Amino acid sequence: MASRPLTFGIRYSEKGRTVRVRASKRDASRYVVEVSRRGEKSRRQEHGSLTEAVRDFAAAWRSRLH
Repeated sequence: MASRPLTFGIRYSEKGRTVRVRASKRDASRYVVEVSRRGEKSRRQEHGSLTEAVRDFAAAWRSRLH
């Protein structure tokens, strides 16, 4: 089965907090999860697979509740 890189991104935003998933600019087979808040330094993490990136995205989005 052919594997294609993510051709779109994921972005959720609420009350000044944004969580994004996108393909890495350096390596098309890697994905970047970025969590940013207004007035704070953003956190970026690279993942080797889309599954890991989406899992991290979900954990970061759920953590806004705490």
